[in-house]
Amino acid sequence: MAAEKSNGRTPTIKDVAKAAGVSQATVSYVLNNLNKVSPGVDAHVRRVARELGYSRNRAARALKTGRNNVIGCIMPSLLSPVFPEIAQAVQQRAEEHGFATFVIDSGMQTPAREAEAIRVLAEHGADGAIAVLGSPRTASDRPTLPLVVIDQPMDGMDGVYADHRGGGRLLAEYAIGLGHRRVGLLSGLQSLYSSRERREGFVDTALGRLDIVWEVEVPLTPNLPEAAVGALLRRDVTLIVCVNDLIAMVVLSALRQARIRVPEDVSVMGFDDMQWSGWPLLNLTTVRQPLGQLGRDAVDLLVRRLDAPDAEIANIVLPVSLVERGST
Repeated sequence: MAAEKSNGRTPTIKDVAKAAGVSQATVSYVLNNLNKVSPGVDAHVRRVARELGYSRNRAARALKTGRNNVIGCIMPSLLSPVFPEIAQAVQQRAEEHGFATFVIDSGMQTPAREAEAIRVLAEHGADGAIAVLGSPRTASDRPTLPLVVIDQPMDGMDGVYADHRGGGRLLAEYAIGLGHRRVGLLSGLQSLYSSRERREGFVDTALGRLDIVWEVEVPLTPNLPEAAVGALLRRDVTLIVCVNDLIAMVVLSALRQARIRVPEDVSVMGFDDMQWSGWPLLNLTTVRQPLGQLGRDAVDLLVRRLDAPDAEIANIVLPVSLVERGST
């Protein structure tokens, strides 16, 4: 069908309803994502609207509803393989709800940079935002727009995060089951909730059953500090447990350069199960957190908050699982 009527008039909801054989109310339910019709009717109405070239007047709708149907997505880095996976899921889910998405890289997760990202989104009319934040907010530092936090709980805000502590337990139990005894631990910055929880889950489960020969706290960047490289080259452990897959990837590279074989000489485990982890060159044993589900659930919580500003705070904890590959 042509994008416009033969008389040159832009299609309206009435035109969509007539072409689809449904009421205007049904079309409104579908286009406003109110979930009041069956999936079949929903898909039919959307298809007809696309064929007609129907486009809602968002400016007029914003005046009527007080919303711009735009949300923000604040990620600490778009270079890490993990955060783009989450951002993609946020953008796709937002589209299903009828929202456009602005993505901002907040850099090193400093409070000032994160606050600036939130301010920019608010100034550009975002209705709310999804964010991975580096540090908790104080009561006097609350965002100026609705915010759903990914990767950790924060007082007074909706949140979605994986069972990081449970993942640490899984790694320790698996290491014990393989017969390892001497372990090296590359733990993340303990100021970060996820890094702290993963470490504590591992250490608590390992107590009395695994000997943590050395531990180095590392930043979550693709560069190992000298202390970490030195520990790897001592060859005094049979297993290296990494705070996430990005660090594990760098460890695998360093071991390969030192001609230390994996897993023959030493085993390596990570956390996240980013898309690259299953590649043959990495083949990494890791804990899978559902990255896509984190993004989707965060958007659902944000839409819920926009629809019901006074609703109770909700936190969703997603389960994790161990993925066994060739690095152990």
